[in-house]
Amino acid sequence: MLTRSPMQKNLNRARFSLPFLDPVPRDLITLIPALFAEGKPSIGIYEHPTCTPTEVELLKKYLGRRPDIRSGRTPYRVSVESVIVLVRPSLANRYFSSITIVCIARRDGSADDLSSKISAIGEVFKAHGIPFSGLVYTEPLPQSLVYEILRTGIVVGGKEPVTGSEAVSESCVYIGNLPGKITESFSFPREEWNPFQCFLAGQIAEFIEGNDYPSAVSIPSGSPFIVPYLHILHRHEERGDTEKVEKMRMSLFYLLSCFPPAKEAMESLMSRWKTRNPYPPLKDLGIMESFRLRRWLVPLQKNELPIFSWPPLPQFSIERAALQMDDYLWGIQSFGEFRHKYAWVVLIWASLAGLIGTHTRIAAPDALMLKRACKGQLLEALNAIRKGADILVPEDHRHGSIQIKDGRPFFSSEPFAILERGSKHSVELFEVVKKKTLIDDSGL
Repeated sequence: MLTRSPMQKNLNRARFSLPFLDPVPRDLITLIPALFAEGKPSIGIYEHPTCTPTEVELLKKYLGRRPDIRSGRTPYRVSVESVIVLVRPSLANRYFSSITIVCIARRDGSADDLSSKISAIGEVFKAHGIPFSGLVYTEPLPQSLVYEILRTGIVVGGKEPVTGSEAVSESCVYIGNLPGKITESFSFPREEWNPFQCFLAGQIAEFIEGNDYPSAVSIPSGSPFIVPYLHILHRHEERGDTEKVEKMRMSLFYLLSCFPPAKEAMESLMSRWKTRNPYPPLKDLGIMESFRLRRWLVPLQKNELPIFSWPPLPQFSIERAALQMDDYLWGIQSFGEFRHKYAWVVLIWASLAGLIGTHTRIAAPDALMLKRACKGQLLEALNAIRKGADILVPEDHRHGSIQIKDGRPFFSSEPFAILERGSKHSVELFEVVKKKTLIDDSGL
């Protein structure tokens, strides 16, 4: 059997994703090493020059300014052994893709500089509508992450990843061991959430716990993005669990049918399942239908606010959101999905769920004294969450808080959340009436 070199394996992995991506994410992926070296701090990657003249021009295009970089020169400070890109499916942008980079860092490098640089690179990707996250490791990686890298990881700079310590060389870096069956669950940090990804991740965790999750890197004519789920699907079919089979198929369809690297593979699978477009397109899902679908796939946890996805799908926005009280609980007229004793919680929920958008008119009883800038405050709160805020605090600190956990919102009744740990954002939706104090000055 012909044994491929680590570099050949990298090229083979890249061919499953890069050719299918839109030019914008594809350009930005190729520019990642140059983005590490651009500006200050300038961070080098093992044996990788800063960039070529062509990359300088691309940097200028995507940064919108003249890049602070010298082409062809190796950076003075080399802090990264390898940079590996993972292209993942996403429902939150028009490219239906998100980018995660895994940095294998040198032990003598500056962790603060590397973290700062990854954040700066993330802002470039997000400015072009592409979700981005970064992971930094100096120790061996978790098994699940090693598994994903060996299936779909693209080395854009530095050393090639290997799973045997004996294979370490000037051109290869050890990233961790990969047993025949994965035994450790690992939760990937994500800035977005949808029920399809959540359900599939839950299935993987369940099979790992049951010691029944093989680490098959590839199968003949199979997409590496679908391979991790085929064993699970086969097991459910063997057991005759028709509900789990349907949930798996539906989740794979919605998650991967629009994801460019897996689109053709999903069409082939749907044909093999003899199922011709059984599900409506994602863009045609209504808000109430999506809520029912979400509850079926991923039941709500205690105190969780019901949303379909984060960020919300654009088609959920309504023209008018009327706040009303019924049986001492606030809600949005014609949407009985969620009611709460605090009006501010209902307004935040409606924004997180996508009901309140940029063109929505908000109506409320005069007694609430809603600010004219209320919608702006709500949209600002959503933007704060996108930038990393995980606790929303109302102007009255006695009225609890909304806490974001892995893209899912939860209400906490604990007062004074402003004192808790985390990145907080204050939401001021109502006018505050300041009462004058009357002083009895008789006898003075």
